[in-house]
Amino acid sequence: MKTTYLFLYTELAAYTMACLTALKKQDPAAAIYVVHFPVNKEAPFVFDFSSIGTFRSIETFSSYREMEAYAVKIRPTKLICCGWINKNYIRLSNRLKNSATCILTLDNQLTRSWKQLVWKWSGALLLRHIFSFVWVPGQRQFSYALFLGFRKEQVLVDFYACDTSFFSKVGAAALSAKAEAFPRVLLCVARYIPVKAYEELWDAFIQWQETAPSEWELWCVGAGEGFANRVEHPKIKHLGFLQPAEMEPILEKAGVFVLISKFEPWGVVVHEMAAAGFPLLLSAEIGAGDSFLCRENGWMIASHQRADIVDAFKKIASTPVAELIKMGHKSQELAAAISPQTWANTLLGAGPRTINQ
Repeated sequence: MKTTYLFLYTELAAYTMACLTALKKQDPAAAIYVVHFPVNKEAPFVFDFSSIGTFRSIETFSSYREMEAYAVKIRPTKLICCGWINKNYIRLSNRLKNSATCILTLDNQLTRSWKQLVWKWSGALLLRHIFSFVWVPGQRQFSYALFLGFRKEQVLVDFYACDTSFFSKVGAAALSAKAEAFPRVLLCVARYIPVKAYEELWDAFIQWQETAPSEWELWCVGAGEGFANRVEHPKIKHLGFLQPAEMEPILEKAGVFVLISKFEPWGVVVHEMAAAGFPLLLSAEIGAGDSFLCRENGWMIASHQRADIVDAFKKIASTPVAELIKMGHKSQELAAAISPQTWANTLLGAGPRTINQ
């Protein structure tokens, strides 16, 4: 029997397309439909939808009733709803819950805040009524799903998966060259918004270079509201937003990946950079660090204080090249555990709602 998938997405990204492509390859008879938010102006990816299925922006529906009619006509057997930010997505999932296996995705970390406590005893009751499964990226989100009242057997894992084929291929070739001449370049890929802690990163890097000048540079990739106010410095490069294919030469010329966000529920970019063979410097707030960072492949800043970030830079600079290369290989090893193929396998294995659900 042919499976029909209906994805109710918020923001599309390159890794989304890699996962959907893997699903189509593993289930070629499947019909894939994707309803999504408009492409984010701060991450203006260019996508090729032709080989995957039918994509439709939510903006093209004049009303909820039109979107409902579209979905009913599709008759999905599996519906994947990304979070609960869009109330019409939840309403549609409720409408189709008896005819489709409905899967909720979430990336919220468990904080036990008052807001989460209120949601546990209000909105989460409806979610448990609608969705047979909840699909999460990591342990912090797994804990939140259980907190909301979902049972362990209802929680699917590894929802976020980067295009490991692309990044690992680039990384494998780059590591060989880096062993001969390791690039003294710190690379940060993030939107220019306050929670990404770019200002703290720039301030610490500048102080480090002023007190202990070295060959090291800092390259920043991304766009966002803060780009116009970026810090200018001879050793800091702002490369703007880059499409995945444009990242390849950057990955080859950079040495260590840095992301010190103050808020980062997951962070697929960490998976991408691990797959590309980078040693990692992260903050504790980044959910993906649980899966892709250990003592063998990187460092975690003690805090967002300038002195602690500078201290981390010093540790990187004092690490022998041979050790940095070893760390890069460890990153690739950790990254290989999750891929678009494992993502597709998880979705293929999610069965229909049982009586006791």
